[in-house]
Amino acid sequence: MKPPIYIYRYTLKSPGALNASSTRHDHAGVLIKVGDGYGCMHPWPELGDVPLDGLLKILQEGGTTPTIRAALYCAREDGKARLAGKNLFEGLQVPQSHATLMMQAADFDQAVAAGFTMVKVKMGRDIEREREFVLDQAERFPVLRWRIDFNNLLGRGGIEKLLNSLPESFRKKIDFLEDPCVYESRSWGELRTRYGIALAVDRDVEMADRNFSVAVLKPAVNVLQNKLERSYMDSRRVVFTSYMDHPLGQTYAAWRAAIAARDYPGMIDTCGLMTHGLFEPNDFIERMGGVTPDFSVPQGSGLGFDDLLENLPWKRLT
Repeated sequence: MKPPIYIYRYTLKSPGALNASSTRHDHAGVLIKVGDGYGCMHPWPELGDVPLDGLLKILQEGGTTPTIRAALYCAREDGKARLAGKNLFEGLQVPQSHATLMMQAADFDQAVAAGFTMVKVKMGRDIEREREFVLDQAERFPVLRWRIDFNNLLGRGGIEKLLNSLPESFRKKIDFLEDPCVYESRSWGELRTRYGIALAVDRDVEMADRNFSVAVLKPAVNVLQNKLERSYMDSRRVVFTSYMDHPLGQTYAAWRAAIAARDYPGMIDTCGLMTHGLFEPNDFIERMGGVTPDFSVPQGSGLGFDDLLENLPWKRLT
């Protein structure tokens, strides 16, 4: 007989929109408790995920989605470690992270002061204003390398127009463009050849086969093992990122990144795991510590947060 599932609804609050496809400032998700373990479900319907209430209905009926599958796996592994009294990060090293930043000059000041040399920004909502902003920040902080995520909002023509407008000095500082336009192998191959800039696949990583340089993996939704093996065979860089979700989900992503870094030495690049600073503080976010390139593992068994999780007002779902 399957153990009952308990849930806790939460809402994270951000001072600004977190991607080019969303204008929300309130971000709802649920933590789940299955036996001794915990997991996180934090959908982004703007990016194609099943909305939260739909996820809960599917979970209650015994169905699955990528989000549900990952949360249940997290709860299972977390529960086994908690039952054994062990922290899941024992013997593992979490890769360093880039800074995921809003289009605010103060955020860049803080990131550079914290030691970041790699930053990621979202573009595509107001491309002219965003272009001027990133060029200003690049001039202020010449040390920075850039990862720019477009969430597939610009067509190929829009991407080429932007790249043609950027100074060569800035283009050389671009580490990669993420989801610059909808993935299509031939078109992406032409972009790579013409501009010599690495392209990263995120949303279409499950089906992308070639003509990209970086696989962006999100443990919250992606099946990881086959993507890791294919990247290893193709000598492709891999970047793990959180799902801009609850600190428990963020920590799960860090754990999966640490395992991959152990199993595939040299393949896991600077990741995007330090996203709790995008949200207003709460008890879990404060437990994560400062936003720096180095991930601070929460203390406790499993994925940590023992006392905070135990004291939540859980409600039975199944």
